[in-house]
Amino acid sequence: MKILIEAPFKMTEIQDKAIRDNLSELDKYNQGITQANVYFKEDDGNTQNGIEAKIQLHIPGPVIFVSDEDQDAMLAFKKAFDKVDRQLRKTKDIKQSH
Repeated sequence: MKILIEAPFKMTEIQDKAIRDNLSELDKYNQGITQANVYFKEDDGNTQNGIEAKIQLHIPGPVIFVSDEDQDAMLAFKKAFDKVDRQLRKTKDIKQSH
């Protein structure tokens, strides 16, 4: 899986590795993920000093796109990652039931 991370701020190596490791775990669902894009956006106006994390997964069929927001970039990523994990679990269950 190809992983692209874009942020308007400097990411540490530890943060980068944590994001890549989390996204690599999604291969357990065998959904054929070809690419994962992670975007961070600062201060969009909804939350003061907030950072929005967006995750886009390219799988066969519809693209999965989620976002979440927090004042910490890694917490925002974790919340968005939990949403992606839940959606992949649902799509796997749907495919298995058919």
